[in-house]
Amino acid sequence: MNAAAIRAAPTTSEDWRLLRALSLYRLLLDTLFLVLTDSGVIGGVFGGDNPLWFHRICVAYALAALALLWLVFARRPRIERQAPLHFAADLTAIGGLIFVSGGVSSGLGVLLITPAVGCGLVLGARTALVLPAAATLALFGEELSRAALRTTRPEYAGVALLGVILFGSTLAANAVARRARESEALAARVGLDLQNLAQLNQRIVEQMATGVVVLDENRRIRLLNAAARHLLAAGQTAEGADLAERFPELAVALAAWERNPAREPEPLAPWAGAQEVIPRFTRLGSGALLVLLDDAARLRDQAQQMKLAALGRLSAGIAHEIRNPLSAIHHAGQLLAESPRCGPEERHLLDMIQRHSTRIDRIVQDVLHLSRREAAAPSRLPLRAFLERSIALYREGRPLPRAAIDCTAVPADLTVRFDPHHLQQILHNLWDNSFEHGAREAREELRIALSGGRLHDRGAPWLDIADNGRGVPEEVRDRIFEPFFTTAHQGTGLGLYLARELCEYNHARLQLLNAERGARFRLIFSA
Repeated sequence: MNAAAIRAAPTTSEDWRLLRALSLYRLLLDTLFLVLTDSGVIGGVFGGDNPLWFHRICVAYALAALALLWLVFARRPRIERQAPLHFAADLTAIGGLIFVSGGVSSGLGVLLITPAVGCGLVLGARTALVLPAAATLALFGEELSRAALRTTRPEYAGVALLGVILFGSTLAANAVARRARESEALAARVGLDLQNLAQLNQRIVEQMATGVVVLDENRRIRLLNAAARHLLAAGQTAEGADLAERFPELAVALAAWERNPAREPEPLAPWAGAQEVIPRFTRLGSGALLVLLDDAARLRDQAQQMKLAALGRLSAGIAHEIRNPLSAIHHAGQLLAESPRCGPEERHLLDMIQRHSTRIDRIVQDVLHLSRREAAAPSRLPLRAFLERSIALYREGRPLPRAAIDCTAVPADLTVRFDPHHLQQILHNLWDNSFEHGAREAREELRIALSGGRLHDRGAPWLDIADNGRGVPEEVRDRIFEPFFTTAHQGTGLGLYLARELCEYNHARLQLLNAERGARFRLIFSA
């Protein structure tokens, strides 16, 4: 740590207190001198050569001490300039007292040690060394002056010894002060790091999806994060409460764990407003306990998702293995159908083979689409123009009337962010679903109307796909997005499921809305 960093350390208040103490010491010392000299107690000891000047110097010293004390309380000028001013006043006054008291042999020179040490504590190393140097030179000058006046014999050895003492004490004090500043700066930095780390830990704990409860040795609640408050239906008043009184079910689970820590945690039945949770206990230091609460429903959903993912991989593998022999069966059936020796019964069986082979091939293709889904590459799409191109492409493979799908109700300036290949696949699946299911038992030709806009609450664009067919029966509305659920004998049950999965893959949502007639699906894009 360099000198600038040390001086920038937050020790200014302590330095000012030290300088204030030095000023009070100066004032008390000078007051003591005045009292003793006025009473005549030390008149023969100090100021023997000129007691009148000794008294005058003490008075001037007292006035200077008062002025310096006022500067300390005012904190002007800065401490780097004020500390040398203090020492200069001490050196001038004490040097004068030494001169009129018979020189260094009077013993008053030791009074310079205290100001030198005090000022050395608040100054930098280089500036602090100037103080004993100036004091030593001044004392040598004082002794030279006395020698020139032939008042007493000069004490150069005493001045040298006193100078060594001043240098040593000032350097030691400055070194101690520098180490103290470094330690204080280090402590402040470490304290700031600890504070930042504590805030970071608190934020992490607060944002965790797992509930966190900390109990002290008396089993009182010391901390709950947001997830724990939600899972336990606890408010802010739960902190500081007794666990047995506030959450008796959790206290019972804790008692069972303390009897057998190796026991597998069991879900706790939900109580008023609380969720079904699985508690896990861990001992901390000083008898404290950490309780981690997992949402049992979320864990079951995760396990189900893992099972579905494994099942999807298995299904994809099976579908891939089925496709090759299925193609051979389908091709063999086509060749047999072209044989002139086939009778009506054989042709009926061959039609059945072809029809079910085609259905199995569609199921295989849908399963492979789910397992080999490419990463979404969303882009900005003008929805109206995209719908017109998709309708034209859809009509190429199906003999539809010109007005079977109408998108004139979609605003021309509406844009969405979506993967174009995924959006086209979703639309084709929904249109296939309408023409295959909605057209049955319809009294008129089935038509699809497309409309769009933006949600009023957050501005997200939406697209409605509505038909005039018979609609979705009420008893199956909750199951139409389930995989392999279908009401048609030729259906695979994967069309709507695949459409919803592709929507979620592009941060969109697919919903089935209530409609007076027919089926209405709403695709809500990301804002």
